[in-house]
Formats: sequence, C-alpha cells, structure tokens
Amino acid sequence: MLSRRLRSAGQRGLTLVELMVGLTLGLMVSGALLTLLVNTSTSGQNLQRSSVLIENARYTAEMLRDDLQLAGYYGELQAQGAVLSVPDPCLLVPGGWVAAPLAVPVHVRGYGAAEVLPCLANRLAGTHALAVRRAEVFTVAAGSLAAGNAQDHLQTSFCSADPVAEPFVLGRAPALFTLRNRACTAANPLRPYVSRIYFVARCNRCGSGGDAMPTLKRLDLVGGVLVETALVEGVETLRFEYGFDTDGDGSVDTTLGAATAAGATSRWENVMAVRVHFVMRSTERALGGTLAGAQSFTLGGTGALATPADGFVRRAYSTTIRFVNPSGAREAQ
Repeated sequence: MLSRRLRSAGQRGLTLVELMVGLTLGLMVSGALLTLLVNTSTSGQNLQRSSVLIENARYTAEMLRDDLQLAGYYGELQAQGAVLSVPDPCLLVPGGWVAAPLAVPVHVRGYGAAEVLPCLANRLAGTHALAVRRAEVFTVAAGSLAAGNAQDHLQTSFCSADPVAEPFVLGRAPALFTLRNRACTAANPLRPYVSRIYFVARCNRCGSGGDAMPTLKRLDLVGGVLVETALVEGVETLRFEYGFDTDGDGSVDTTLGAATAAGATSRWENVMAVRVHFVMRSTERALGGTLAGAQSFTLGGTGALATPADGFVRRAYSTTIRFVNPSGAREAQ
C-alpha cells in the first residue's frame, strides 16, 4: 500500500527535459505567431501606402483634366481671328490682352526642364511646367464686386451701342465694367480670369523648417500677386508631350515634347492636346525593403527616368487631355 502511494507520487510534475522541450516548443509557436503578426502588419501598412499613392495619382489626373480641357475658354468673347500672344506667365498683371486689333493670350505654353521661370523658385530640377489661361465657366454680376476686389475679371460687350474699339474689359476695379448686355439696359456679367502655372516643387513646406517632399503645385495670379498652392504630395516628375495641329482642322497631326523652331509646330496656338506623364512617389518609405528597389520608367516621347533604391515606392502614370476650345473652334470652321 505504501509502495503504491510512493509510485503514484513519483509520477506527478515534469522532468527537466520535458520542461525544456515544452518551453522550446512554446517559444517556436510564439515566434511563428509573432512573425506572422509582423508580416501581416507590414503588408497592411505597405498596402495602405500603395492605396494612398494610387488615390493621389487618380486625383492628379482628374484635377489636371478638369482644368486643362477648359484652357482657352474666354466666355462670350469672339476671339476668332484674334492675334494670339504668348505673354510671360510670371508677370504680375494679365499679359497678352489688346483691344484693337484684338489680341488674346494663347491657351497654354509649355516649359521644358531646361527653361527657367524665375517665379518658380522651388521648382524641382528636371521637371516640366505648364502655363494655362482661361476664364471661369461661371459668371459674376457686375454690381456684386466689392471695392477691394483682388481677382481679375473679364467682361465682354453684347450691346451694339458700346464702343467698337472696346470689345472687352479686363481688370479688378468695379468701376471698369461698363460694357452692356444685348438689350443695352444693364452691365453684362463678368467671368473671373484664370492665369496659372502647374509645376512640381522640391518641397511641400519650403523654407526654414520645411521638408523635402516633392509636390505638385499651382501658381495663380491673384490681385497682382502670384499665389502658390500645394495640390498633391508625392508627384516627383511631371513631363508633357504636345499634340500639334499642322493643317488647321483641329485634330492632332503630330506629337512633340516641345515646340520646334519653325513651322506650324513652333506656335503654341496650334497645340490641341497634351499628354501628361507623371511619376508618383509614396509619401513614406515601404517597410521590408522589397517593394522599393531601383526602377526605370519610359515616359512616352519625353524619354526615360531612372529612380534610386531609396525605400520609396514609385509608379508612373499618363493621361491625354484635349483642349476643347481651340480644337472645337477649328473644327467648326
């Protein structure tokens, strides 16, 4: 009886070997679970970074398309046969406008990587820029402008009794807008005038204490001041190809990276479409280092781009945008 009780007591607990084996197996299982957790978390964060990059790219393409397809829209102004000028986009007053004989600024003017625009102090080296001019699609009542209005507005005349030599008024002061409607009984509505430059800056917040985040920006002429607005972070490269109409029918006949020295492709008024190439960079470095190696992108006819293995994920995108107003006017002739 006593010996049976002793044998039963001796079978309780674990030996040192059993304990070590159990601890080892437990550590292996815990390590596997921890590795799975880390990998899942890393994949989730990288997926989130990729999703942000894709959304930023989609927004960039849609924003540029919505604006650029309206380039050259001047409302009711009868600009057919007008002289088309190419003013300096860095001017602090609207350039290129002449009443008689009628002259209006060309809808777009592209600037290559080697062309310097002094008003783009933070422009990222190796990127293109595009100057755009148009009127807004909405109108503003002439009597609604405040005395300190800072936005330039365009007003055209519908009244046959208005001076023939004054087909439009462009300015800011409310007293300037005296051109009348078709019935010659009231002032014609106004349209805000848009003169802007799209470019890539080397930083989002520039200056002291700034960052090094490449950012798509827009420089707008507002009240005699060029106002810089950050649009999309992570746009690292911006390049343009231009579709030129060489026979006057409004359709694209040849595509070039810039205007040439002579002929129809030397005049920016013949640009009927633009193909936008841009490279998006993730705003944060990828985790794990497997998604962000060195890459090479071919950006249409503008050449290739090689990027370093710096931990950032990059993707290249392209979109073609037609300039509806100048091309439509030629098709209607």
